Amino acid sequence: MKITVLGPWGAYPKAGEATAGYLLEHEGYSLLIDCGSGVLAQVQRYIPLNRLDAVIISHKHHDHVADLGCLQYACLIDTDLGNRSQPLPVYFAAEADKDLTYPPMMGTEIHRIEAGEKLSLFGLDFTFFKTFHEAYCVGMIINIGDRKLVYTADTYYDESLIAHCAEADVLIAETSFHKEIADARKYGHMNSGEVGRLANQARVKSIVLTHLPHFGPIDQLAAEVAENYEGPIGTAFCGMEILL
Repeated sequence: MKITVLGPWGAYPKAGEATAGYLLEHEGYSLLIDCGSGVLAQVQRYIPLNRLDAVIISHKHHDHVADLGCLQYACLIDTDLGNRSQPLPVYFAAEADKDLTYPPMMGTEIHRIEAGEKLSLFGLDFTFFKTFHEAYCVGMIINIGDRKLVYTADTYYDESLIAHCAEADVLIAETSFHKEIADARKYGHMNSGEVGRLANQARVKSIVLTHLPHFGPIDQLAAEVAENYEGPIGTAFCGMEILL
């Protein structure tokens, strides 16, 4: 499995880049996790949009869904042109008693997902867990054989996350603040110190920092995480590839 970071930024993209978006490619299939601002332009650097086989959305905040409506338009156009023969399944995190943010549209099929659910797609096994954020949000455990990838999506630090992240080969962790922002929790996010503590407590094998802040020196985030975690640390950037 190859994961390409399409967007590493939180809130809004830097010029020419994107907010949350990750392209998973496995055995000829292509799956998009989150579809933030700028993601559609980035993903087309790697595959045409009609090659996407599924989309999973962690939550409804704009920096994770801003390009989803435009992707639905693309699917509608590709369907009319005969470039897409099946609707694109979009798995959208939402509570059972809440409406989905995006309605169905020709060319796409919207499916609700919730914490505790499991989903098998293209040889990949997904398990969803609830994170701690203003909007209903799910993190994802992705298993392929004996290998494990965990994506925290957006969350503040909580000890219950340790069990979900435990022994991950790769942890893709939101790192929205530098360690000096001690009250990251009130914003529904983690700081770099908390990310390091989570990675250490969960005994993960490596970590990739994402959902990056627009203030403070980005190149110092890894050093701050390393104060609590001794394993390999990467800082996400557009085009970064993760092999699992």
